Amino acid sequence: MKKIGWSILIGLLAIVSLNAQETVHDNKKEENTFTLKSIIKVFPLNALTGEIGIGYERAIKPKASLNFILTQGFNKQSFYNSLSERSYYLFFEIGVRRYLSKRKKAPEGWFASGALFAEYININFNNESKNNDIERIQGGISGKIGHQWILKNALKGMAIEVAGGLEYGTFTIFNSVIDFTVGYSW
Repeated sequence: MKKIGWSILIGLLAIVSLNAQETVHDNKKEENTFTLKSIIKVFPLNALTGEIGIGYERAIKPKASLNFILTQGFNKQSFYNSLSERSYYLFFEIGVRRYLSKRKKAPEGWFASGALFAEYININFNNESKNNDIERIQGGISGKIGHQWILKNALKGMAIEVAGGLEYGTFTIFNSVIDFTVGYSW
């Protein structure tokens, strides 16, 4: 029940945050200037595998930003001969991004990032005669490179990101990572 509560809370946070937009009014001109400082993101492809993910990025300098990711997943499968598997997964990452484009400011354009992550995995194998439980907590580092687009005309504020890289954890050796996110910037 706690898992469903957390999922609903994350979903509501994403919906409420999508309604925010910041504009700066210039006294000399009568037009609004669109400024980017924050992005809230969701991971739509992870939802296909039963995971719910939310991310937040905050620009701290013209070419740098902080990036936070929280992902939660649960899966229940039944196999033949009364064997079933139930798994729970929680992942948290905090990282720094450096934007590489000369003409664009953070958080837009090509970037390289480094991050620290922690994850918790609980897998329960249930058989007629046995019940095996595997629980693991690990930490590690990751490095990614990618591109982020911010739409400013038609869908003002929509952000799309594609990134890939490697993770190195205490139990896993060099795991590849591919991220696709859709979000809203303000």
